[in-house]
Amino acid sequence: MWKNRLCYLALLACTGLFFICYDGYLSLYVFSLSLLLPFVSLAVSLPGMLGVRAVLSAGGAGASGVPCARKGENIPLRLRVWNVTPFSSGRIRVRLSVENTLTGQREQERFSISASPLPQVLEHQLSSRACGQLLCRMERAWVSDYLGLFSLPLLHNPRQEAAAFFWPAVHPLVLELQESSVPDSEGERYSQTKPGDDPTELFALRDWREGDRLSRIHWKLSQKLGRPLVKELGLPLSDHRLFLLDLNGTGTEADALLDAFASLSSFLAEGEVAHRAAYWEPSAQVLCCREVVGPEDLLPLWKELLASGGHASLPTPRQEDLPSGISHVIYLCCRPQETVLEAVKLKWPSARLSILYTDPEAERGPALAGKEARRVQPGQAAQELNGMAL
Repeated sequence: MWKNRLCYLALLACTGLFFICYDGYLSLYVFSLSLLLPFVSLAVSLPGMLGVRAVLSAGGAGASGVPCARKGENIPLRLRVWNVTPFSSGRIRVRLSVENTLTGQREQERFSISASPLPQVLEHQLSSRACGQLLCRMERAWVSDYLGLFSLPLLHNPRQEAAAFFWPAVHPLVLELQESSVPDSEGERYSQTKPGDDPTELFALRDWREGDRLSRIHWKLSQKLGRPLVKELGLPLSDHRLFLLDLNGTGTEADALLDAFASLSSFLAEGEVAHRAAYWEPSAQVLCCREVVGPEDLLPLWKELLASGGHASLPTPRQEDLPSGISHVIYLCCRPQETVLEAVKLKWPSARLSILYTDPEAERGPALAGKEARRVQPGQAAQELNGMAL
């Protein structure tokens, strides 16, 4: 736009010089025309400028309805522009910001497009080398007149944003599974989200479906309600392993830890070995604990984890916020915190503790002394984790 304005000023200077040097009707006519030209252009362009609309969206939605892909892959980002009037407008300029909420990396993109009554779609490929939630915001959108001298912000166009998730990398691992002894257990625990086949625990009641066994019909309640109801039994969980996530480093370190966590958790989920994951939710200021029973539980957990925001340090967890019945704690951190290690030892004095860290300076501190620890380096999760006993 500044280029167009400079060109117009140069034109105005030339016509003005022509008017000064050559006195007459022709020079006056040319100079007057150059003065009125911007206002004529604005008047002619204004109907089309006021009718411009723009919508930002991200494509490639997964089963959860949210655009998602593995890191390194592409997700299409679409900017749809049209005009609600039968007129065309001048150039539309849009400034987008793309931020990875996990790593804090932020970029800006600028696009230029014309709007006509027929929708125009501008597609841009989103990609990220690190996992995380990418927030794409339309920070500013404005439309210019035909000559590009004046601009107006788009009306009826509130600040829009689109989100996309890039999942951590899952590496194939060769691990050893150890039997879990649970000296601190408070009895068997049952899933709150999935039914099982334990006749000693009732999960829920539902309407009868073809193929259900007659032995599972709740006869008394069915007779009372006038329709057959079937008992769904409980699913016992031997989730004695806990992943404690403390993403207290840089974005690159947090990305490496999430690759390690995703690989270990996927290995257990594929073998239907139930486990739990605990992470800090900064917006709610709570320690969230989620259970993983099978592969279908992985993506919802990753989505919650990536949507929780940045990589702030894990506060010292309260004893009442930590689950019971844990025999193996896998503490994933960039730098181990003494206060967190003390809380873990106090809550599960007999539990086994494994530490996965990224900062090489942590090896010099006392936090790792005498403990089972492995350093996870970016891009080398498979090499570092192979052979680990869970």
